[in-house]
Amino acid sequence: MKKILCLAFLAFTVLSCSKNDNDEAQAPSIVGKWQFTQEGSIVNNQEILDPYEHSPGCVKDFTEIAANGALRDHYYDLDCDETIDIGVWTKNNNTFTVTYADNTSVTGEILILNSTTLKVRFDIGGVPYLSVLTRIP
Repeated sequence: MKKILCLAFLAFTVLSCSKNDNDEAQAPSIVGKWQFTQEGSIVNNQEILDPYEHSPGCVKDFTEIAANGALRDHYYDLDCDETIDIGVWTKNNNTFTVTYADNTSVTGEILILNSTTLKVRFDIGGVPYLSVLTRIP
């Protein structure tokens, strides 16, 4: 389930819903490295967020979103062994879609995108999920 949530979140991370009244081009970029920091759901219209559980003593899970449309999710297991899921992303207005090498696609909506935080909502089987990421400098 953790992988599905991460995949769904990553799919949404590339979408920008932030708008600048003067120039949309000045909105923060989704391109970069983002560390998973919180995950959760929406119950009775209330967000419930918990800290993202990284493997202790390992590099923290993160995603890389490239300007050329490539996306790489990095996950570390309890032995600190790395798994990388590779995909491509596209966006259309506030909708972001990631398609992974195994042809799995995830689509979502970015709720927050600024210079430090990315928050995404996605549905899996009709259940709303939230992921929050922090930009890695």
